[in-house]
Amino acid sequence: MTSLSRAHVVAVALWGCVPRPTHAQSSVAGRLDGTVTDSVHARPLSGVRVVAVGVESPERMRGETTTGTDGGFRIDSLPAGHYTVGFESPLLDSLEIALPPRAVTIEPEHAASVELALPPGAKLRAAVCPGIALPPGTGAIYGRVVDAESDSPLSGVAVALSWRELGFDRTTLRPTNSEGATSVTTDAGGWYVVCQVPTGAWVSMQLQHEGHAGPVIRTLVDDTLGIAIRHLSFSTGSARPIAATPDAVSTVAAAPSGTASLRGVIRGTGNLPVASAEIMVRGTTARARSDSSGHYSVAGLPAGTQMLEVRRVGYALLERPVELRADRAVTADVALQRVVNLDSMRVVAIQSRYTEFEEHRRHNISGRFLGEKEMQWQRLTSYTSNIVEKFPGFYVFGEGPKAVVISKSFSQPCAVNIVIDGAEHQSINDIPALVIGAMELYRQGDIVPPEVIDSWCGAIVIWTKRGR
Repeated sequence: MTSLSRAHVVAVALWGCVPRPTHAQSSVAGRLDGTVTDSVHARPLSGVRVVAVGVESPERMRGETTTGTDGGFRIDSLPAGHYTVGFESPLLDSLEIALPPRAVTIEPEHAASVELALPPGAKLRAAVCPGIALPPGTGAIYGRVVDAESDSPLSGVAVALSWRELGFDRTTLRPTNSEGATSVTTDAGGWYVVCQVPTGAWVSMQLQHEGHAGPVIRTLVDDTLGIAIRHLSFSTGSARPIAATPDAVSTVAAAPSGTASLRGVIRGTGNLPVASAEIMVRGTTARARSDSSGHYSVAGLPAGTQMLEVRRVGYALLERPVELRADRAVTADVALQRVVNLDSMRVVAIQSRYTEFEEHRRHNISGRFLGEKEMQWQRLTSYTSNIVEKFPGFYVFGEGPKAVVISKSFSQPCAVNIVIDGAEHQSINDIPALVIGAMELYRQGDIVPPEVIDSWCGAIVIWTKRGR
């Protein structure tokens, strides 16, 4: 039952306790006008279905419509009487939150008005994490785990999460770097919720069940809503056995495979097909390339929730979870974003939020500097390492959270020092590209700012928007 229908059942039941008018309802119709607002993003909510149900006669007194681009709606020819009005929201349904419907009275030959809205983000977070305080910069991850073979809910599954938080100590004004980890277990219905996870930072998730572990799935809790909905599936047949050592966090090295397959179409700007895009499912050996019409097909894949990656020169890396099933072909069409170099421009005046970065750019005769303007198109990529590998002098070894930046100036591997908001020796993909405000790249042999202690193999200095 949807949140709308649940709410109407409650409203109709409550209305039964209110004295009914003894006179017959008028046959002369009226109408209902109004708007639906997305309070989370402060904008009109378009394309949602609004339903008005009569309390006295739900079968005879009913009307529905869809909101326009301005969030407005209008339902004509409603018999006069008392109504409950609500709207359907995929977000509320996913969170299993039922909004109380609005009570409206339609008068003969008159228009009634009602304003509907999604609750603010703070109220939604409070509904997902009741009784738990969510400090600024934190949110929740919510979802359901099912069996990939039967699609039935899985109880007792451990959902392990880990993340890295970067910030500043307000007393010492020094950067801080802390790692967080937690684990929750799914309930009888397969549901789980994790509260107080950081927003704007990558969170790694892994399902663990009956001595087996699924692939690591990365997710991001956005700063606006503060809730990430992540429904997952688990297949014991394709999951890796967990290593026997108590402190092991990885599993055996054999790449998983299976009988699932994936197909779809890769499109780019103007919905045009993209040829020669590389398609892979992370952690497997299966690879494919799109043909001239953008079509692709990958077989021999493990079942369950997996991470799809699509790469193409000139486009931002795309990664997203896909739900795969044994002996079944799943369709996943992909839209890539074009990475466009900005045309040359003349800057009249600018005041940067990154004073240290500007000082380095003014006084250093070597190094590459990406300010706020240059980072606008760089943030289209998912991994920060994808930005670095575009510049000469650097080589990225490995992928995703395990990626390491190596200096190309050495015959032997030499790891480049990654400095994030003043904290040295970080991992390049600890933070998503979208939270980077400025970046400095120094190859081996370049003159590096004196505050960077370790610069023998080169350094990459990153300033995040959260550090300002």
